[in-house]
Amino acid sequence: MTAFTLVVQLALVNLSILVMVNGHLIYAIAIAITAVNTPMLLSKYLVRPNGSIINSAGNTARNLRALLPRGRR
Repeated sequence: MTAFTLVVQLALVNLSILVMVNGHLIYAIAIAITAVNTPMLLSKYLVRPNGSIINSAGNTARNLRALLPRGRR
């Protein structure tokens, strides 16, 4: 979990620098703030595996389904 968080943060920081070099300072600041808040966001929405990989995958899918807007049925 820690390695995944670190990879996401580094990718967002690199993206922020790239966006800033391209002249979009507001977007770069927003991406940098997201990079700083990544551990909190991931801990809120991703489930740490407690048992089998099947149970953790099901829990993560259930959490993502709860976040997505419901379409017409």
